[in-house]
Amino acid sequence: MAPLSELFLYEAARAQHVREVIEPLLKNGVTVLCDRFADATTAYQGYGRRLDLPWVESLNHLATGDRSLTSHFFLDCPPGKGLERALEETGGGNWTKRARFEEERLSFHRRVRKGYLAIARKEPQRVKMIECATG
Repeated sequence: MAPLSELFLYEAARAQHVREVIEPLLKNGVTVLCDRFADATTAYQGYGRRLDLPWVESLNHLATGDRSLTSHFFLDCPPGKGLERALEETGGGNWTKRARFEEERLSFHRRVRKGYLAIARKEPQRVKMIECATG
């Protein structure tokens, strides 16, 4: 899949999810927890896929209706260890269970982590870094 196509698909899905799920819950006073949001797109598509960061961030704002996270918990793990864990969870050598990101080279995952670290440095009040055990 072309990186630009991937970006548009994630942004379209997020826009729909915000409108159909997140906004109605927030209007009813419900606290919403997401395991991925705009920061993930910045890290994966901006840093990982090397798409233009200001452009990715602009699309994030458009897709979310300018909603931002009040808190982001970043579980930091060395990319090699994280990839190893993901491969174990998805069946190791069983290619039918693997997701597209597990097929990426370690250099891609290093760029993604670099993106998350950059976001954390830029917004330390919002992004809480938690070191993951590497054992």
